[in-house]
Amino acid sequence: MKEDFQRILDDLIGLTRSSVTADIFMKALGELVNQRIRKEWNHCETRIRENRERRVYYFSAEFLTGRSMRMNLMNAGLWERASELAGEYGYNLTEILEEEAEPGLGNGGLGRLAACFMDSLASLKLPAMGYGIRYRYGLFNQTIKDSRQQESPDLWLQNGDLWGVERPQDFRKIYIGGQVHMNQDQEGDLHFKIDPAEVIHAIPVDYPISGADGKNVATMRLWEARSPEGFNLGLFNREEHQRSWKEEDAAKSLSAVLYPNDQTAAGKQLRLKQQYFFVSASLQDITERFRRDFGDNWDRFSDQHVIQLNDTHPVLAIPELMRLLMDKEKLSWEKAWKITRRTFAYTNHTVLSEALEKWPVTYIQDLFPRLALIIEEIHKRLQNKEELHQIIHNGVIQMAALAIHGSFSVNGVAALHTEILKKSVLKEWYELYPEKFNNKTNGITHRRWLIHSNPALTDLIDQGIGREWHNNPEMLQNLTQFTEDSSFLERLREIKKQNKKDFSKYLLTETGISVNSSTLFDFQVKRLHEYKRQLLNILNIIHRYLRLKDNPTMDLQPRTFFFGGKAAPGYYIAKEIIHLACRVGETLEKDPRCRDTLRLVFLPNYRVSMAERIFPASEVSQQISTAGKEASGTGNMKFMMNGALTLGTMDGANIEIFEKAGLENGYPFGLNADEVVLKKTSYNPLHYIQGDESVKRIFQAIESGLFGAAKEFSALLQHLRQSDQYLVLPELAAHREALNASDRDYDQREIWQTRSLKNIAASGYFSSDRTIREYNRDIWHLKAES
Repeated sequence: MKEDFQRILDDLIGLTRSSVTADIFMKALGELVNQRIRKEWNHCETRIRENRERRVYYFSAEFLTGRSMRMNLMNAGLWERASELAGEYGYNLTEILEEEAEPGLGNGGLGRLAACFMDSLASLKLPAMGYGIRYRYGLFNQTIKDSRQQESPDLWLQNGDLWGVERPQDFRKIYIGGQVHMNQDQEGDLHFKIDPAEVIHAIPVDYPISGADGKNVATMRLWEARSPEGFNLGLFNREEHQRSWKEEDAAKSLSAVLYPNDQTAAGKQLRLKQQYFFVSASLQDITERFRRDFGDNWDRFSDQHVIQLNDTHPVLAIPELMRLLMDKEKLSWEKAWKITRRTFAYTNHTVLSEALEKWPVTYIQDLFPRLALIIEEIHKRLQNKEELHQIIHNGVIQMAALAIHGSFSVNGVAALHTEILKKSVLKEWYELYPEKFNNKTNGITHRRWLIHSNPALTDLIDQGIGREWHNNPEMLQNLTQFTEDSSFLERLREIKKQNKKDFSKYLLTETGISVNSSTLFDFQVKRLHEYKRQLLNILNIIHRYLRLKDNPTMDLQPRTFFFGGKAAPGYYIAKEIIHLACRVGETLEKDPRCRDTLRLVFLPNYRVSMAERIFPASEVSQQISTAGKEASGTGNMKFMMNGALTLGTMDGANIEIFEKAGLENGYPFGLNADEVVLKKTSYNPLHYIQGDESVKRIFQAIESGLFGAAKEFSALLQHLRQSDQYLVLPELAAHREALNASDRDYDQREIWQTRSLKNIAASGYFSSDRTIREYNRDIWHLKAES
């Protein structure tokens, strides 16, 4: 390894040992690891092709992979040797890994789930390939200035890309806008030809996803948009400088930013173009590969391919595959539709109506006129059979409906979520296609979120039950034998104590924020949205502060409340919630009564690398969404796997977490999904604001200017007065009691550690390995490499 590393330095960089900076060391190490991976990667691709293996293609708008170096070193069995090598150059490997840029390829749970799935697919040696977009600027970097979120570009590619392999020779042409010309041949068959207004080149960049033992490598192919014309030198030389870059800039905008602001029509159309861009490129890739291997034997297409649609973002793939099969391969409508419906499977990730994408027909007609004709024909043929089921309604295309009708499988991602889909959100479609619906409770990769992130806990588990759980995480259940072992429980406590100290040190270095690691660490870190109810948590922190002001000597469990998460740039209320959290945090920090008792800390720019430090240090995991609104959640599983106790509603996968760990080993509270529906029929926020003294006092404190100017949060409070659609106010008391219960229990050291251990023991069920096995058993039917 040393000789190979030195050769890379000599050949690629031409530097002596004394001039190897941390950045250069990281780049050379990346090339070394890539060389090791590439051999197995090529072998896997060759094997799949030669053996004509059935393969799953995972279409996702996000893949929030996080950094890859540590995982790749561990999977390849190179960690110890790399550590020694770093030492010879005067570096600590763990510190060197901080030089790796964090890919800006996702935002929240959807993208992290996709990354966990790719890890499990590779580790289980299942033939798989991910498809998405290579965003140049990610979502955004979040900073806090004047207590408000500020967004700036995520320049994750500015120093190069350690893992991406660009393959420009495999580019695909994407047609946008223009007109469709139709003619009829002598047999009466219709033929369609697109005369596009815009042509964009999709350039593939491939990323290796290394499996657990390094012996299987899956491919994640992400597309980057470019103009076929590129920079126009003629215009530039005529001093038309801005126009000379116009086409290139317009093309690149398609892969510039994840989820561009969609508050305007232009923003909505950009999002829609992004979705079509990546599904069209991906399907062209898949169909051309099929033609190369199987000729025109299209009857075999759905036997060789299954395409999993990760939410509604890739659903335009359904009419696009129809277009390719009919217009390019000259198949009949009937045959193309049969192939299409046997190829696609759809995962629904939401019950929120605003998140079930709906696009105006006019948008599709303007941007993708051929697809508009196909969708209209799909709708018409469905209407001839089922008048009650509509894909197009009031001039709007309902993407979830198109996905269900055009797929052979439809799954939810938690038991409650799937039941809500069947009984409410997608009820009429479930009644039409009951055989399509199934549940696949989400999971997380234990390799990253326990073995990689929490090595001390991993070592303790290995000492207790051996290492077999690394490959079979449900064997973590064997840890229950230690629930009455005081020595084991004390070691568990010491590991948590040290992890909290490590996180506190990291936080001080990274942000300048100092926290007391002896306090109870309580986390609510996730995307900012009203239904996730960060506001519920903040209001009860205010209530706790007001009690402390009344009685500074009261016996209160010292507790640090951590928040983290990004608000969409156009989501005003979510950004105001961040604003309030920051103002409350500032007030508590300045008040000497709170110094060692009560803190609220907002963690800026929450991301995977930060999460890898948060979960090992966590003690309470707040999962407090309005029951019936969170599809699943996966952060709840990561907290559980690292021994945090869940304080949460009976929503999403929380229900299954409480079932597996035991209700007594967490803090469930609040209304269930049915009770939420009933409550909302007669709910008036003013009943609580005027009739509940604690709520009234919280509002008065905010309006008095205790946390800023007197009217600083008038819009946010007015929003609560007028709607409070996610029932923040009615559940304040129940949430407060759950907090108080956790306060009381925390001082009972051995009882707390026993509950923590029981959560870890039960968490193996929530490994994404189990989820992927279920997908494969019920939907994909792939053959694993032996």
